[in-house]
Amino acid sequence: MQIGEQVDYLRFMPNLTSQNRNKWWLAVMFAGPGWVILGAIKQLGGSLLASWIDPAMGSKAADEPIRMYTQAFHTVIGNGYAALALATFFVLLSQIKINVTNAYSGSLSWSNFFSRIFHSHPGRIVWLFLNVGISLGLMEAGVFGFLNTVLGFYSNLAVAWIGAVVSDLVINKGLLKISPSYIEFKRGHLYNFNPVGFGSMIIAASVSIAAFFGAFGLILQAYSPFLSFVLAFVLAPVIALVTRGKYYIARENAFEHSDRHHETHKHSDSPDELTCASCGFVYEKVDVLYCPFHKAPICSLCCSLESACHDLCKTSVSAH
Repeated sequence: MQIGEQVDYLRFMPNLTSQNRNKWWLAVMFAGPGWVILGAIKQLGGSLLASWIDPAMGSKAADEPIRMYTQAFHTVIGNGYAALALATFFVLLSQIKINVTNAYSGSLSWSNFFSRIFHSHPGRIVWLFLNVGISLGLMEAGVFGFLNTVLGFYSNLAVAWIGAVVSDLVINKGLLKISPSYIEFKRGHLYNFNPVGFGSMIIAASVSIAAFFGAFGLILQAYSPFLSFVLAFVLAPVIALVTRGKYYIARENAFEHSDRHHETHKHSDSPDELTCASCGFVYEKVDVLYCPFHKAPICSLCCSLESACHDLCKTSVSAH
């Protein structure tokens, strides 16, 4: 899941050009999927510290990072105060990093959910405070004491999502060519529900959660996240084949044919930038679509927030 959240940082990457190609791919690989390398080193280091601390100080000390770091640094440098200072620095650094990531990523998730489902968006700052409030509530409730169980349960959902995404990108897009070659994100071009990704994730997660609670024996209980991934990975192309990929795109991008009727909305400085008829801000053409309700170009965010159109673009002949 941490690797999945890294995508939120990659959105700040500059555009890929012939001049920065090598640096661009290096940054994307190491800041994205390459994060697993740092993650593996971190897990191995934590396991080493825990196995070393446990016999000497007990399992409770091995559960607390500050005590593990303090003991480790004290063994190396011999000064208790310096060891405590270094341990505090590392714990604070790691907590700031993960909490900033979670707060930022969580605010994106809440924003996307409410804008797509309820067509309401009070602002990212609201969801940021909500996310921080939830984390503080869980911390005060003592979630750390049964964190292993919580993460074990949650992994069944997270891995199902990852399995569906990987399968769609690699198999449905790359091999079967059922999924569109591009990634569409604009509400006006999408169905409200696509059974390929969401369906495979829900089915896989439901089965693996049942396995997690012991419905299929001890072996599958221990390996329920792997079961979740395999099921989602297999079900995504199966559902795509059964539905013939019809739920990927609700309507083709008619923008190239329609925007010529709205020259007044074009940004004077660039033919590739357009002014949204709803919010008035200027966007790149890729972030804009033609809206038959407004009879003008509209940005993807305003499209998601529009509640009065009732998806006119998907039913109106003028949308085509």
